[in-house]
Amino acid sequence: MGRHITDKLIKKGHTVLSYSRDMQLPNEHPNNIFVFGELYDIPRLIQVINQYKVDRIIHTAAQSHPEVSIEVPFATVEANVMGMMGVLEAARLTGVKRVILFSSECAYGHSDGSPMSEEHPLCPTTPYGVTKATDEMMGRAYNIHYGMDIISLRVGQVYGPGQVMQEYIRDAAKAALAGEVYSIGFGGDQKIQLVFVTDAAEGVVCACFAEKKNDLAVYNITSGYQPTFYEILEILKELIPGAQFDVGPGDYGVDRNGIFVIEAAKRDLGYTPKVSLRDGLAQYVDWLKTHPY
Repeated sequence: MGRHITDKLIKKGHTVLSYSRDMQLPNEHPNNIFVFGELYDIPRLIQVINQYKVDRIIHTAAQSHPEVSIEVPFATVEANVMGMMGVLEAARLTGVKRVILFSSECAYGHSDGSPMSEEHPLCPTTPYGVTKATDEMMGRAYNIHYGMDIISLRVGQVYGPGQVMQEYIRDAAKAALAGEVYSIGFGGDQKIQLVFVTDAAEGVVCACFAEKKNDLAVYNITSGYQPTFYEILEILKELIPGAQFDVGPGDYGVDRNGIFVIEAAKRDLGYTPKVSLRDGLAQYVDWLKTHPY
């Protein structure tokens, strides 16, 4: 997500500061500046914000997988909640008002399958989902008490070039491209709240510069489609001649949600997803022919 957001911002003429704990070589583009630092190091964050005159922050750093959070709940809370607190405190102390936080579909938990707007109750079922609901609520508290302008985005499952986390779509496509049978004993009926990575990035950029937000300061960001894994595999068969899949019925054992309603994001942020499911899968397959993820 970070790379795609950065590309979009640079194309719009903005200078982007990439703040990360991973050492990186200088980027060839003069408007993309890499800075080394930790989220917990508030003095460092303040120094960097002041030095580069940062006026907006997009916070993408996190432990970003619900299944991993079940294995490492403490580390997930430490990264996702305390890391977020470092960002919010640095923003508050330097006068940066607009901060974009990444929430998730996992903040909702299970539902009855009905369409879900931002007013739907939150009942997360994983440590990851709890951290995302916590981040939203803390952002709202900062808006109320410190006059900040924080927006949280409940993003669906992001797919497309660059997805390094475990992902069934990528694994199925890569197996098919290698001439192997993709086999898994479950998951075919799972409905997946998909959003192509460039559409998700566009939603973030829209939120970054939107002139207004709703009272909740929270928006669903997704594609408008929610196929089953079986439906995705049928398209992959059309895109990859000879593809073979042996996938059992049922779901993944994760949250089951209704499709997200994105009318608020369209109205307030000017967000409109552009990539259809078939086009997104076609782009992803083409990318995976020459890239590991």
